[in-house]
Amino acid sequence: MNLLTTTRIHISKALWLFSLLFVFQLSAQEDLSFLFVGDVMQHDGQIEAAYSKKTGSYEYEDGFKFVRPIINQYDIRIANLEVTLAGKPYKGYPQFSAPDELAETLVSSGFNVVLTANNHSCDRGSKGVIRTLDKLDELGVMHTGTFRNAEEREKNYPLMVNKNGYKVAILNYTYGTNGLTVKEPLIINYIDTAVIRKDIATAKERKADYIICNMHWGTEYKHLPNGYQKKYEQFCYDQGADMVIGGHPHVLQPIERKQIDGQDKLTVWSLGNFVSNMKVRYTRGGVMVGATIERDKNKINISEVDTWLVYVHKKQEGAVKQYYILPDYNYNQQRSGFMAQDDLDKMNMFLSDSRKLYAEHNVGDISEKKVIENKGVTALYDHYLGSYYSVLVKGASDDLLHNPSVMDYFHETVDAVGENHILSGVCKTREQALGNLHFVQDLGVSAAPVLVLVKPNAVEILEE
Repeated sequence: MNLLTTTRIHISKALWLFSLLFVFQLSAQEDLSFLFVGDVMQHDGQIEAAYSKKTGSYEYEDGFKFVRPIINQYDIRIANLEVTLAGKPYKGYPQFSAPDELAETLVSSGFNVVLTANNHSCDRGSKGVIRTLDKLDELGVMHTGTFRNAEEREKNYPLMVNKNGYKVAILNYTYGTNGLTVKEPLIINYIDTAVIRKDIATAKERKADYIICNMHWGTEYKHLPNGYQKKYEQFCYDQGADMVIGGHPHVLQPIERKQIDGQDKLTVWSLGNFVSNMKVRYTRGGVMVGATIERDKNKINISEVDTWLVYVHKKQEGAVKQYYILPDYNYNQQRSGFMAQDDLDKMNMFLSDSRKLYAEHNVGDISEKKVIENKGVTALYDHYLGSYYSVLVKGASDDLLHNPSVMDYFHETVDAVGENHILSGVCKTREQALGNLHFVQDLGVSAAPVLVLVKPNAVEILEE
């Protein structure tokens, strides 16, 4: 019996045993949910802040921990990677190359589709395009928008995602690449009527139930769509698209839920920034847009559209400065001083500006969701901000965080000196954490897992 087979047996057995600790709701999947987030960026300040001298690596996991439980409420979770993964030297604006750990964190946080066609796709030339695709392939995450050659595009585009009995075609295009180009055979998907018409026709030929066009477009820092956006939105719908989701302006633009020829449609003109180092008033955050579709006989309707506003909060946490992606919540209630008054004022200003924009310009039934309405998420937040019991998985590889079979049961944190720790479980009591300890032992990924108490910036080992 080879090592791979043995590992799979360990995982299957451990997951079966671990599942006995939970109650799962089993029901026929008749709907499908999506989550769309804005631009994932890495400016110089972010790269420098994430570096741990202790490990020589870049630490992003804690920055995403407050959105991770929200991301994983949805079935298909789509992020726009507006950097290349071209390797060292890492650099921010104007020609981005981000550490691989950023993409690893996107995957471990729950994103299962990554978009690569944007105005920074060619920042590091052909090498950057290829290495970005290589890294995403290595992580096993679905991606679309750029391709190594025509054969690869023909085979894999549109990206077809099969989930809950639906076949969804995901398309991705950019208005341009800042005047930079790459040589054949590489392909960057540019916004072009002939190309889009053919691609949507291909999606239909491949029996897509639903078609989503993700568009990198618009005028930076403008809050309303321009004529170019409106022209191509209409064109996508004329060809048969069901949703048109936009990014690039680095600020929020309205959301429109409407009907065209009796069919439900959803347009998000701009999602804003998901994470960045932009500091101007309206660029300090973005929105996560959730949308759920359901079948009604032979027709697919949009049953719900919801928003989660998120703000980027920079905070020095020991050796590493985190760029926390924060939904609206009273963080200081559980951890005094987590946000200084100036940061609170900026966050509240961003939230107020965003709600005002949406109140004036959104179309259709779109609801804002808040963390306080979800007891499970608030319980996690309170643990993250205070303390919780967990299991330290000593000696485990970071690959554990990206293994689709078990990744949901593990997370990573960094302590005050910059040491990173892989953990299993966020538990209220020591007794609850013991269940995770048995799970880790059955999984066989650590020779000596131990119980720990996790506090802000510290992981304390508990005696047996």
